[in-house]
Amino acid sequence: MSIAILPLIVSAVVSYFVLNHGVIDSFQDVLMRERTQIAPTQRLRLDIANSLVPVDEFIEDGDPVHQRAYREARTRIETEFGALGEAVKDEPAAYALVQRARDEWTTADRQATELISVQQRRGDPAAIAAMQRFHGEIAAATDKLAAVHNHLDGEVQADHDVAVLFYERAIWTTSVAGIFSLLAIVGGVFLIGRIMVASVDRLVDGAVRFADGDRGHRIDVQIPPELHRVAEEFNHMIGRINESEEVLAELARRDSLTGLANRRAFDESLSEAWARVERFREQVSLLAIDIDHFKEINDTYGHSAGDAVLRAIAHTMTGQLRLSDKLFRSGGEEFSAILPGTNSEEGRETAERIRKAIAACPIQLDGTDVTVTVSVGIASAQGFSDPGEMVEAADAALYDAKLHGRDRVVVDGDGRRKNRTAA
Repeated sequence: MSIAILPLIVSAVVSYFVLNHGVIDSFQDVLMRERTQIAPTQRLRLDIANSLVPVDEFIEDGDPVHQRAYREARTRIETEFGALGEAVKDEPAAYALVQRARDEWTTADRQATELISVQQRRGDPAAIAAMQRFHGEIAAATDKLAAVHNHLDGEVQADHDVAVLFYERAIWTTSVAGIFSLLAIVGGVFLIGRIMVASVDRLVDGAVRFADGDRGHRIDVQIPPELHRVAEEFNHMIGRINESEEVLAELARRDSLTGLANRRAFDESLSEAWARVERFREQVSLLAIDIDHFKEINDTYGHSAGDAVLRAIAHTMTGQLRLSDKLFRSGGEEFSAILPGTNSEEGRETAERIRKAIAACPIQLDGTDVTVTVSVGIASAQGFSDPGEMVEAADAALYDAKLHGRDRVVVDGDGRRKNRTAA
């Protein structure tokens, strides 16, 4: 009996070391790469792309707060470049790509520093050219980091291939041992084989699905304990990555000053609302809202007071909307609101409610109660062929409200639309 089970014992020992070296070590390498290389690369790409926002907004309105925002972003990006370079220093190809991306970023940072160092004149050809170069360098840097991400994904795939190879060797070893021990311990070999194969299959399948981008998959391995611990750590790591990606995605769609959704979120929500208009013939209205004389507030009381006004007005407007309505800060002192299931007359009622609520709530600035007003332009989906036309109509109505005295609501009407069509 001892001789009969000896091949199985030897096979189990050999398979354990093969699995431990080939499969478990490969999975641990995947965990390390995700934690120290792949996730930081994605975070750095997002931070570099977001560095465009404060520079663009400074060129648009010259607000010094955007200078501070850019400098904070630059410090964060430099720190992340240092950490990523340290993480990939033993991989020449990835390290070279990171250094090239850092060179592109350095060039972009130099151009951004020049752009935000002085107030740029709107429409200045030199400023426009500098902005285009800055955008190009940012795109080049993110492209290099995308190449780093692809390279690291390739390394993860290589680890997966190693795991498969050692898995096949383990199966071969177990099969050979099973042949020699079959007559004496058929049941034991069958049971052990099923447990090991099922566990390794789950790990290998999890690695493949992870490499293919399936972040929702979880690996369920109970036996052996070593693979169970690897599977649990793998699942925990995927959960942390999902949480980080969700937080980053939310931050990318949120205005940090007012807490409202930003222009990127507005574009996505407008596309979704328009899809319902086309599919279900739903009504939807769009409000284009602008704070009257906001520049004078900044000039008189300072930009910190202007920020306080933006936050107060955002809070007041939110209180006048339904739960189904969506409010956005489009940029500067401009806001937008999407009102599902609302025609132009109902949109007018909502806009008037917002306008009156803001005018009725003076804001205290430097110990003085300051009355702030807004102008609102309204357009409803009916009669437009695409959401861009509706946005243009709301902006045109807002322009009319500004032109005719401010602190008023103007609805895009048939007359105005016909005039635009004729023009």
